[in-house]
Amino acid sequence: MKRQVRNITLLMVWLVMMSGAALADPGTEPPPSVKLSGFASVWQQYNRCSAAAFTMLISYYGWGGTYTDIINVLNPHVEDVNVRLEEMVAFAESQGLSGIIRTGGTLDLLKQLTAAGFPALVETAYYEGAHVPKNWMSHNRVIIGYDDAAQTFYAFDSLLGFGADGTGRPLPYAEFDEEWRHFNRNYLVLYRPSDEAALQAILGDQWDAAANALWTLEQAQADWDGVYAGDAVAFFNLGAAQFALGRYDEAASNFDQAVQGGLPWRYLWYRFEPFETYLQLGRYNDVLKLTQQVLATTPGVEEMYYYAGRAYEALGKLPEAKVHYKRAVQRNTNYAEAAEALANLGG
Repeated sequence: MKRQVRNITLLMVWLVMMSGAALADPGTEPPPSVKLSGFASVWQQYNRCSAAAFTMLISYYGWGGTYTDIINVLNPHVEDVNVRLEEMVAFAESQGLSGIIRTGGTLDLLKQLTAAGFPALVETAYYEGAHVPKNWMSHNRVIIGYDDAAQTFYAFDSLLGFGADGTGRPLPYAEFDEEWRHFNRNYLVLYRPSDEAALQAILGDQWDAAANALWTLEQAQADWDGVYAGDAVAFFNLGAAQFALGRYDEAASNFDQAVQGGLPWRYLWYRFEPFETYLQLGRYNDVLKLTQQVLATTPGVEEMYYYAGRAYEALGKLPEAKVHYKRAVQRNTNYAEAAEALANLGG
């Protein structure tokens, strides 16, 4: 299956976004270079790149709040180390915007989105210091431009900066793609509800979640068949795509290989598909083992308490489940799934 990023409806009239950037004409190749403007520049606090990147992204749509406002919603606990993209979408929706999260992105698709005035927030790997496996972590960036001649994207990066002229930090295509694949090349796009048809036209088949999962699986398989064969992240990405398609047995097998193959130690701070998969298959003790491993070094990952609670509940250990759901909610009062699970147990 070929990605349909260029299958743009010829009759669609694209709107000019608030930033004033001209949008590409439907049905045409994106121009060789584009830079969007109208973003707040936010330097992050420690372990708060997600909130910073999201503040910059939503500022493009005229949102007038502050970085502190976003932290209070997305990182209400001082030890919180991660924000799920779904949390960002939920906040955007509370402000009258819409959002879509997809995986299996390509460089061409990011250029199409940017040319049309839709900046994307992406999760990438970031390496701190010389010891890469030890210091690997997630880092969120906002793609605000590109230049084909220079083979470079431009990003607003809350840790590394906004470029010498403040209009975007250069990020070479090849370097970016290597860092992006660690998160199955995911992307979050916010949009005004009135612009949904224009965005849907750009995404084509990728607008549909099932089609996107199939594409992501093909992309992950291509990575595996290529230079990343045997790589723990490649195993993980295959498993994540299979999980999205409901192929739990295959997904679990690949997650097992990924865990055994030496994932970066922070990896499960950010990616939770193995927990969901093992729960589907009744592998509750494996869920507890993994959650305990994460919490032993990082007690601030509220999702670990939630998944441990689900495993305990499935095992019939309701007091333990209730305690873990309560801890999840205490660490993030906006954690709707944990709050609902706790309420169902009378908490």
